Amino acid sequence: MIVSRPVKWRFFAIGLAACAGACGGSSSQATQNRVFYDWAAATDSASAKAFEKPYPPLDSPGQPPNQGYLGVAVLNEGVRFAKPRNWILRDAGNQKNQSYVGYISPNAYSFAVYERLDSPSTDWVEVLKHYEEDAQAVGAKIVGTKVPIATGVGQGRAYTIQRLVEAVKSPLVSNSREYVVRGKRRVVLVQIVYEGDDLTLVSPELLHVVETLEVL
Repeated sequence: MIVSRPVKWRFFAIGLAACAGACGGSSSQATQNRVFYDWAAATDSASAKAFEKPYPPLDSPGQPPNQGYLGVAVLNEGVRFAKPRNWILRDAGNQKNQSYVGYISPNAYSFAVYERLDSPSTDWVEVLKHYEEDAQAVGAKIVGTKVPIATGVGQGRAYTIQRLVEAVKSPLVSNSREYVVRGKRRVVLVQIVYEGDDLTLVSPELLHVVETLEVL
């Protein structure tokens, strides 16, 4: 099912935020959490072909404990990156101007890429302003802003985001690292939702993903 991006962005983040209060510290414990790791909801391999194409130039072998990376092209082949081999494609959509992909990792974080409506010819200041307005409109608290980042292809700025998510006992805090990246033909948002205070434990893994990100 394809859902419009603003709604999908919000609820993907909220669903994954439950991990902050329930996932264990190790990947084996984390995958037992059925809210965060709902394997039944994962996109099957046959359906995934409509949203994800192999891109072998970005493949790389792994050295223990890293399992290596697979190059993929997503968002109608407008975005490419190297993804860890153990990621699962949870949901995706190819609707024009609203395409997205969302993955889950056994290391207790999610990774999603959303197409933004901004034209790449729009002034960069305006692109970032639109993103900040959209984030705040769904209750996000921006705690770190506009940090320049390097990607394989594209100009990017990083944000640190917090959201309060309703829970049975008390509200949970959802943490995410979000990148607004502009290429020649499109602007995208990369959203990483994670448990804990930071991404220290998985930083090397995600650094490779971001460094190989190509927004075409």
